[in-house]
Amino acid sequence: MEPLAAQPLRCSGPRAKVLAVLLALALCAGTLLLLQLRARRPRAGSFYAFEVKDATGRPVSLEKFKGKILPTRSRGGTSGSTWSAPRAAW
Repeated sequence: MEPLAAQPLRCSGPRAKVLAVLLALALCAGTLLLLQLRARRPRAGSFYAFEVKDATGRPVSLEKFKGKILPTRSRGGTSGSTWSAPRAAW
């Protein structure tokens, strides 16, 4: 059995081969662009743009708590205090 070889280009001139390569590059670049746009997540403008669920399962906007000091749990590290209050806006 002989290995599968790439199909030869059906174009004969050097311009046609260059055009085929440029079209292939444009197709790859377009595919990568679409994949990147699909993978991009919308960024939240602020902490208060999020919604959380309360104890009963209903969604609650964090805008309700804007201007109040809320205790938040720190997720970084294992030593020190696990509770911290956010700083006031400058």
